[in-house]
Amino acid sequence: TWLDLHAWCKTKGMPKTKLTLAYFPDTFRGMMATKDIEVGEALVSVPENLLITASKVRKLVERRIAAFPNESSGSKGRRWPLSEHQSLAYWLYSESIKQSDSQWYSYIRSIPRDFGTIPLYLLAGNVPCGSIATVGTESSRWVMAHMPHSMKQRAIEQHERLYKDWTATNTFLEAVSMGPLDKWSLYVWAWLAVNTRCIHLGQHTGAAKTRAIDTKKLVTSPDNLVESIDSTDAMALAPVLDLLNHSAEADIATRFDPNSRQFIIQTNRAFGKGREAFIRYGPHDNRFMIIEYGFVLARNPYQVLELDHVVSQWTEAAKTRLRTARSKTLLIRPDDVDVLVTTLKQHKMWGDFTISLDDLEPSYRLHAALRLLLLVEQQNMTSKQAVRQWERWRRGEPTTSPENSDIEAAIQSWVCVICQNMAALSQQMLEDIRIRTDQSKSHDAGDPINEFLIHCLSTVWREIKEISERCLAHIMPDQRVMSCGP
Repeated sequence: TWLDLHAWCKTKGMPKTKLTLAYFPDTFRGMMATKDIEVGEALVSVPENLLITASKVRKLVERRIAAFPNESSGSKGRRWPLSEHQSLAYWLYSESIKQSDSQWYSYIRSIPRDFGTIPLYLLAGNVPCGSIATVGTESSRWVMAHMPHSMKQRAIEQHERLYKDWTATNTFLEAVSMGPLDKWSLYVWAWLAVNTRCIHLGQHTGAAKTRAIDTKKLVTSPDNLVESIDSTDAMALAPVLDLLNHSAEADIATRFDPNSRQFIIQTNRAFGKGREAFIRYGPHDNRFMIIEYGFVLARNPYQVLELDHVVSQWTEAAKTRLRTARSKTLLIRPDDVDVLVTTLKQHKMWGDFTISLDDLEPSYRLHAALRLLLLVEQQNMTSKQAVRQWERWRRGEPTTSPENSDIEAAIQSWVCVICQNMAALSQQMLEDIRIRTDQSKSHDAGDPINEFLIHCLSTVWREIKEISERCLAHIMPDQRVMSCGP
């Protein structure tokens, strides 16, 4: 496949590269340096004619409509409704159906035929449906049950985007009489290929323009992509470049060169002959990496304990406790909790609550939220009083020593209880994963699940367990905190 892709790219004018496709024990398929690569050299340069972008797809569809005016008479003046992701997924879907008849066959063959390490590939099911909950296979239920809360939410949101894109594309194709998408599994593959392999060309030069389909543009072949990209293009599929793997340590610079009309990845770190060359997808933790790309890093520097859902659950539990108490001595009421949450949102301080492996302390956002939310229960004050005191703290104004030490102790206790609960949960998840792995080896499990996906889930839960336990040891090294609900 690599030799075919390399030869095909050469005929399309791609510059020579010091890279070749190779297998590596840790990263599997990747790009290896065939010669020493110095700092400042280009790893890969992809000419403009090989960049597949939404504007090229739009123009391709315009020409196809123009080639069959009688079949698409209702499309005249219709505005292009598809997003960049929708456009590229449609193009890849339609080209892959052609198989060897496609002019892009050599490139399409280089794309993995299976994205089984990405949860969505399993959760999408075999037929289009608007909700993950309706996908009832045993394996999909097991995966959903063994993902951390933040991963579940991302998977649900991802599935909603997938189904929305499928529906929007079919609606458009029906309107222009081009025939619907009818292979859900193929569309899922195409959608994930775009999601995992696209490059970002840079910022828009202006707001994206919605252009009317011009049915008067007639060209010789309605099947060829135009060579030029548009100023509104922000993302692209790029042959060869998408074979480079991710490393958090990679140091690169990317740009579209307006003179050579090439997208260039330049390395700021040398690679010796025989070593794997890497690029950097971004500063992402492993939960994000699994959902979006289907892999994890053994030593991810962006490990954090995500606690958004825990804080949300605590606020709901606090309101329930206040409703149950019905004490006339309590100054705070259930609705006051909502006032505090609204205050945090108004200050853009709601969400992104984390504890980092680096410092094992609550992030500033988590600390600020807890300082406000815990005030009302710890010191029995109204929401107005709590907000007033919190604002003084936020501005750096002095607060009385007893009230400050009390709230700091409450925050420390809250964090310890939550970390103990998270450590216990991660231990249970790891035990479930071990059992599933043993069952898979003995063929006693239910529906098969990709082994590497199970490994990725195990890695994430080990990270959660490590951060939770180390945070506990850091904050209260000589005490044992009894676990309780949020």
